[in-house]
Amino acid sequence: MKKCYIVGAGDFNNSFTPRDDDFVIAADGGYDSLKKHNIRCDLLIGDLDSLDYVPKKIEIQRHPVEKNETDMHLCYLEGKRRGYTDFVLLGGSGGRSDHTFANYALLSYIKSDGNKAVLSDGAVQTQIIKNEEIVLSSAEGNHLSVFAYGGNAYGVSITGAKYEASNITLKTDFPLGVSNSF
Repeated sequence: MKKCYIVGAGDFNNSFTPRDDDFVIAADGGYDSLKKHNIRCDLLIGDLDSLDYVPKKIEIQRHPVEKNETDMHLCYLEGKRRGYTDFVLLGGSGGRSDHTFANYALLSYIKSDGNKAVLSDGAVQTQIIKNEEIVLSSAEGNHLSVFAYGGNAYGVSITGAKYEASNITLKTDFPLGVSNSF
């Protein structure tokens, strides 16, 4: 399945190799991250407040600094407009907490929009699921946290982890699902 990679200005500890039918969008300063990892950039979107220059020989959609959407959100909207439904967000967490939180909200927006997304920064991957089941594969000792987001989560079951659960309710105001392990 073709993917749309959206790369923000934050660090990401893993490089990726996009396939020919994948689309790579830099969210403003994410352009420098792509250059650092020698990864192609198909489109640059943003207000360009994180770059000291305007790149040449690349498609650019420049937006005003004062806007309602974040640069990452604008990238998602353009990827969706171009027909993509599977998104990987990189460089979108670990820096400013307000931008990290905004990207968690973006994950929820993408899910509500009927599309698939993961926020990945090296060893940490975040995704939103809703009324669905996922199977994760991991090495012993890796961590797993499960939280309710946007409302209580009912009927949650976790198997194959150190702390298993069956048909429990996770609440938005109590982090019961933090720091489990495989």
